[in-house]
Amino acid sequence: MIKSPFSLSMLFAAAAVGYVAAFWFLVTVDADSAESRFNILIADNAPGRAIGHGEQVLALRSKEGVDPEDLVTLKKDLANAHRLKGKPDRAVVLYREVLASKQVVRMDLDERRTIKQHVAQMELLLTNVTAAAGIYAEFLDIAGDEAARQTPRFPGSTEAAYVDLVKDAMDDFAEALPPAHAEEITTGAGAVQLTDAHSMAALGGYYSAQENGEYAAAGLLSAAYRTRLTVLGPAHRDTLHTALMLGPIYQAISRDKDAEALYLSAFHAQERAKGSNNPDLSLYIRLLADVYKSQGRVTEAEALNTHIQRLFRDAFGARRYVSNKTRDRRMDVNRPVSSVFPLDDTYKPGDLVQAIEYEILLSKNADLEEMSVRLARELDAENEATLPDELGTLLRVCQQYSDERLSLRSGYRSFNTQRVLYQNIGQKGTVTKPGTSEHQLGLAVDVDVDRRLMRQTDRAYQCFEENAWRYGFLLSYPQGNKYLPGPDTYEPWHWRYVGRRTALLYREAGPINKPQEFLAALPCYEERAMAGIWSIADEKDVCLEGVNVNFSVNESISPENTVISGIYDDKAVVRTD
Repeated sequence: MIKSPFSLSMLFAAAAVGYVAAFWFLVTVDADSAESRFNILIADNAPGRAIGHGEQVLALRSKEGVDPEDLVTLKKDLANAHRLKGKPDRAVVLYREVLASKQVVRMDLDERRTIKQHVAQMELLLTNVTAAAGIYAEFLDIAGDEAARQTPRFPGSTEAAYVDLVKDAMDDFAEALPPAHAEEITTGAGAVQLTDAHSMAALGGYYSAQENGEYAAAGLLSAAYRTRLTVLGPAHRDTLHTALMLGPIYQAISRDKDAEALYLSAFHAQERAKGSNNPDLSLYIRLLADVYKSQGRVTEAEALNTHIQRLFRDAFGARRYVSNKTRDRRMDVNRPVSSVFPLDDTYKPGDLVQAIEYEILLSKNADLEEMSVRLARELDAENEATLPDELGTLLRVCQQYSDERLSLRSGYRSFNTQRVLYQNIGQKGTVTKPGTSEHQLGLAVDVDVDRRLMRQTDRAYQCFEENAWRYGFLLSYPQGNKYLPGPDTYEPWHWRYVGRRTALLYREAGPINKPQEFLAALPCYEERAMAGIWSIADEKDVCLEGVNVNFSVNESISPENTVISGIYDDKAVVRTD
């Protein structure tokens, strides 16, 4: 009997319904069928259609009592599908379960890094800034020395890959956080908030040294500062440390009032802790005076400068610079070294000693050239101080303060050693030309913190900022300097010994963040200091008027603007009338 077309249509329709019902039953009730369908859709690049099947598989497998460790691959693929379809909340949950599994150790490093990067990006989309900051701060830790540089020294390395991921997120953080916070960003118990603040401070400190990173840095550092201020109080070392990082950023983005509030809080906290006549207050007073000067509040700035001079006079005496001194200049202890003031290829100090003999913790083999420094004994100092004595004491003080491991990364380097380094690395702007490095003097030291170069975000760095001058050290390449070629000019790890009196003079009366100009014009500063003549806040710095040196491009000093005086190992140095 031949059926009508209508009957055939009904049979086909019934068969189709039956097939669909059977298929639906299988993929809904049977985990194997559902997983097969999920994998097919993922392979066909149809994540939206795959999501429902994947979630069903996960539910069925869990109901069957399958070990969660056996579901890691499924969770990872399902998380990817959610991410691609713009469902970050569910994707984050699944990714974090993958990262928490035992299977994660079997993944290669690139895969783990990619998963964490996805989580961080989606946490930012969900406005979970602290969670994202925690991941990127972890990336900075893994990056080691590469995180200290604008340009990676080893571009194809694993460490450089982590740095690139952190840099790529900079604009996202700038958009996610305002430069200043009126409300708390961190939540939870105090310990949790402090962990989040630590991550944001580490990340913000990194962005502060990057080109165009000011707004990302401001948002992160201000959030970290508010948390630390609330939980720890204004006098805690971490609160002060954050203020020291955030203040210059506020000034850079023209938020002088916010910078003023930070420095005032830090100053009063230190004043309460150490007393009103302690020269340790000088750092915060100078920073505050600089803010006032930039606002045109010269009367207040000058009052603070006068206060600093009184503190130093009371602490060190009225004639504290009298012996500051032809001897040091003849010994090169406080001579400048740069492209303008080079050393010749035969220069080698005659008083090199091995740092290990002075119980200085080392980062390298003790017999290497770089593990030696100048003795540089200050015979006319009250305690007959030497460079290695001072360095050892400073490292121990700051190690105890910071609970971080401090060690000597590099000390003396010969002309030939510097030449080899420059040939290998100098084109990236991270090593100076031979003859222009302070390391050849034997007076410069690079400091490691926890076995990688010191960073601005380290507690030890704050300790150095506050105390290095007491032991005769200056920071040679501060943030924003133009001394070095290439993009890597800020070196928070590079500290230069100049002797206690010169370091004291720089803290008391030197130009802020201009150590090379200060050393170039040092005789002028010394003569004026010994005569009791100090620069006035609303006047130009007389000593700097004749020092117009662009250290980074090998320009020479204009002879009509300067006179030559002083002796640095038979080489003339610049001073002004």
